[in-house]
Amino acid sequence: MPSPDSAPSGRTTPLAPVPTPSAETLVAFREVLVRAPFTAAGLRGLWGVDIDASLDRNNPAPARWWLRRHLSPEDPSGRGAPDSRAALAALFVLRMPVVREHVDGALGGDLAEALLTSGLLVTDADGRVSATLALAPYTVPTGVPRGTAPGDDTLYLFSDFGTLVDPEPVPGEFVLGLGGAGRTLAEITPRSPVTTALDLGTGCGIQALLLARHADRVVATDISPRALGIAALNAGLAGVTTIEFRQGSLFEPVPERFDLVVANPPFVITPQGRTTTLEYRDGGATGDGIMRALLTGTPDHLEPDGQAAFLGNWEYGPGRDLPTEWVSEPAGDTSVMVIERERMDPVTYAETWIRDGGVPRAGERWTADTEAWLEDFAAREVEAIGFGWVRMHRTDTPVRHFEELTGPLGANNLGTAAHLETRLGMLEWLAHAPDEELLRTAFVRAADVTEHRHFLPGDESPTMLTIDQGTGFGRTFEADPALAGLVGVADGSLDLGAVAGALAHLLEVDEAALTAQLLEQVRALVPAGVLFPAE
Repeated sequence: MPSPDSAPSGRTTPLAPVPTPSAETLVAFREVLVRAPFTAAGLRGLWGVDIDASLDRNNPAPARWWLRRHLSPEDPSGRGAPDSRAALAALFVLRMPVVREHVDGALGGDLAEALLTSGLLVTDADGRVSATLALAPYTVPTGVPRGTAPGDDTLYLFSDFGTLVDPEPVPGEFVLGLGGAGRTLAEITPRSPVTTALDLGTGCGIQALLLARHADRVVATDISPRALGIAALNAGLAGVTTIEFRQGSLFEPVPERFDLVVANPPFVITPQGRTTTLEYRDGGATGDGIMRALLTGTPDHLEPDGQAAFLGNWEYGPGRDLPTEWVSEPAGDTSVMVIERERMDPVTYAETWIRDGGVPRAGERWTADTEAWLEDFAAREVEAIGFGWVRMHRTDTPVRHFEELTGPLGANNLGTAAHLETRLGMLEWLAHAPDEELLRTAFVRAADVTEHRHFLPGDESPTMLTIDQGTGFGRTFEADPALAGLVGVADGSLDLGAVAGALAHLLEVDEAALTAQLLEQVRALVPAGVLFPAE
C-alpha cells in the first residue's frame, strides 16, 4: 500500500489561464446573458425541472442528452435555430463543444470573436467552440439590495469547471464557483449599509460582489492569484468598480479596520503534508487553526459597532474549548455567537471532503487519503467535527453564545441574516439586563407564534402545551399554563411584573416563584424571536 505522501494526484489536464476580456466585451456579454435570460429559472425552464434536479445531484448526463438533441446540426426537434440559452448552457454549464454557427447565433459574431481572442472561448481542430471557465447564474438572496435595471437580481459567476463535468480530481489551484457554503454565508451576512467591508478568502468573488451592493468600499483578499484573477473578472462582468483585490493570507494584507467582515475561509480540516492541498478549502494549518486565527484576529479589525459573519469547522475532543471561548479577554468588547448546524464523526468528515475533491471511490488515492485523514484525527484525539455559523459584533455589551441547531429553519421572509442580527442584539441586551429591568418591560408576541394544546381522547385538560414558532429557527417550546398565559397577553400593554402578579393570583400559586420561572422563560424566548420588548 503506498503511503499518503505518495498518493497520486490523478490530474492530467492543466487549468487554462484566466481570460482577459476587455471591459466593453464584458458589458456586451452581460447584455446577452440578461436578454437570454441565462438565469437559474431560465435554465430550469429550458430543460425542465427533472433535468435541473439531476444537475443539483451532480449528474450532467440528462442535460447533456437534452443539449445534444437541441444543438445537433440536423436539429431533430424541427424548431429551427436553437434557443440561445441552449448554446450558453452547453458552453458554460456543461463544457460541451458547440458549432460556431450556434455560438454566433447566441452571442453575435463580433462578441464571439472577442471572447475567443480573450481566451474565454477556444476552438478545437474541428472548429467547434468550448469555454475555458464555467459560468453560473446566482439569484441575489433576500435582504441584499437590488437595483431596478434588468438583470439586477442575478449575479453571474465565473469559476473553474468542477466535478460536474470533469472526472479528474480538482487541482490545488482550482477556483470553486457557486456552492452550498457560499450561498449560506450570503444568507447569514448582515446587509445594513456600511462604509467599508472586507471579504477574507474571496475565491470567485461572490461575497465581495454582494457586499458591494451595500458597502461604499470593499476589500477582497485571497492567497491564490488565480482566485483573485477570476474574482476581478466577475467584478468586471457585474460592472462593479468599488472592490480592491489584495493577495495574502487572512489579515496579512489588511492592517485597517472595517464595518463588516465576512469569510468563507479554507476551514476544512486536512492532514497537513499527507494529501493534495486544495487552495479553496485547505488553509495550511493543523486542525481548526484557521478558524482560531480568524476568530482571534477579527476584533482588531472591526470598527466600533462593526460586525462579522463566518462559516467554519471546529474540533471536539479532550481539552478542546468551544469556539466562543477562543476570543481572548483583551477582545472583551466583541460578542461571539456560534450556531452549530452539523456535527460529523471523523469517518463521515473524511468521506465528505475526499469526495468533494473529485477523488473516485475505491481507488488508490481514495484509500491513501482516507488513511491520512483518520490517522491525523486519531493522533490528535479528535472525536467529532462541528460545522456552523459565526457572528461577531464589537459592542460595549458583549456576550458569548453557543447553540446547536440541526433542524430546518423557519420561514424568514426578511432573510436569515435579519433574524440572526436581532437574536444577537437581544442576547446582548439580556446578558446585561438585571431581572428588575425585565420586570419593568412590556413584551409583544411575534405574529408567527401559535399555541398548541395536546389532549388525550376524552380529557378536558391538555396533557401538554407547546409554543410553536413559524419564523426564526422554527422551534417548539414546551409550555405550562403560566407561560401560555404570558404569551397570550403579550401585546405590549402590561409589563412582565404586572403579568406575573396577575397570573399568580389567577393560578393561585406563589408570586415570587412564578415570577422567577417567567423571568427564566423570557430570557429563552426573547432571543428566539417569540417575544420582543415593546420598546
